[in-house]
Amino acid sequence: MSVGRTALWLVPLALVARGAGFVVPIVIASWFGVQPATDAFFFALSVPSFLLVLASNAMGTVAVPPLAALRLNQPERLPIVISGAAIAGAALSLSVGVLFAIVLPFALPHLAKFDEATQAIAVLHMWMLLPFVAGVAAIAVVRAACEVMGAFRLSALSPIARAATMLGVVWTLFPLGANALPIGMGAGAAAELAWLLFVLGRSGVKLVRPEWPAELTIATAAVGPVLAGEAMVALNLVVDKGFASRLSEGSVTLLEYADRARVIPQTLLEASLLVVAFNTWSAARARGDRSAQREGVAEALRWVFLLAPPALAGMVVARDPIVRTLFLHGAFPESGVQACADALGAFVPGIFASLVGALLVKAHIVDGRFKLVLGLGLVSLATNATLDALLAPVWGLPGLATATSITTVVVSGVSWALLRTPGERPPRVAFDGLFVAVASAVGAAGLMGLGITSLTDGRLWAAALPFVGLLATGMWRARAAVRDGAPGR
Repeated sequence: MSVGRTALWLVPLALVARGAGFVVPIVIASWFGVQPATDAFFFALSVPSFLLVLASNAMGTVAVPPLAALRLNQPERLPIVISGAAIAGAALSLSVGVLFAIVLPFALPHLAKFDEATQAIAVLHMWMLLPFVAGVAAIAVVRAACEVMGAFRLSALSPIARAATMLGVVWTLFPLGANALPIGMGAGAAAELAWLLFVLGRSGVKLVRPEWPAELTIATAAVGPVLAGEAMVALNLVVDKGFASRLSEGSVTLLEYADRARVIPQTLLEASLLVVAFNTWSAARARGDRSAQREGVAEALRWVFLLAPPALAGMVVARDPIVRTLFLHGAFPESGVQACADALGAFVPGIFASLVGALLVKAHIVDGRFKLVLGLGLVSLATNATLDALLAPVWGLPGLATATSITTVVVSGVSWALLRTPGERPPRVAFDGLFVAVASAVGAAGLMGLGITSLTDGRLWAAALPFVGLLATGMWRARAAVRDGAPGR
């Protein structure tokens, strides 16, 4: 299976599905704007978001290799393993959520500069988010199972079910104010899980009564360092929200909106290229085909270098119009646009490193370098927290975003240098990929000072032309590589 070709088929579905998911923060911004209650909600959501990232990355990582091996060797064991992993993951995630909800009333006065009313809302929302907390781990496991069974396209549509249900519930309960948000999150998670279970059933796997399988005991013990490393990376979300809560009122909300815009490219990668790549590499590893595994890594990296930089350069130039178009509706204030756009602009340089780093970490995991993943996680958390403490008091929200960008560049660079076994070289990117990346970065740096604030500004469209040309070049080169079967070394 070609990683690039399969991922290319998933991109349109990912655009639709993830686009539907991104409608959620846009609607929240329009309906609720920037207020203490949204600060409280997004602060409470930081722990479920941490668990969501951890479950999506770590739980899926734990599940995929043994599931791929079982599908190949013992397919009759799949229902037992999937059921046990989903229940165990949900229970573990829920226990973390309950613990945080218990501790939050005592810790919040020391973590954030919220007034008493906002603190009370944050605590209430944390308890109300527990159904969502329980669902995220189960969703990650069932999604991984769908992907192992090859149901990439249908499982990629699950965010539509979540977004539609969440918005419908929030709209129905709108008289409750911001309290409708955590209820909607729980309902959305339930809808997404139901859809994924339907997809899994269509793939021929009917879940059975829960039973903890021996396969996962072995896998969890083996990749314990991976879980810890992914947890360290995911904790950066909580750390950033903590520092934002100590800034001016509304900072947590504005950071959340900028972060949601930032992760659009990464979620597209995770829903297409990363999904296909990890499953393909795991299958090659199970077959003992080292050559196919290495070629798959090189091909995936080349796709990122060819396609991501022009889009990210465009985000830098158009950051202000992007924020205005997405969020400046209803209750969202004009005063929040500049702060959100500045934070988004500071986030963008690190997005490319995040895209590359996500692939590299998965490659390390397939190679069995679990302690290295733990070390990378520790470096990420320590670097980000240190930079947050240094830059947030000086630059505010852009300082927090800059800290994230620097951290991802450092960690991804280290990960790249170490992606090899004895006698091998680190992966190399073909000249065309490097050309597109460098040209995009130079173009973005030269156009950042244009001060464009509207999508109708002719300067924006003139500035977009070279990036469109680079994107077209990248698409042409990527499709040519797929057609010719080039590994992209």
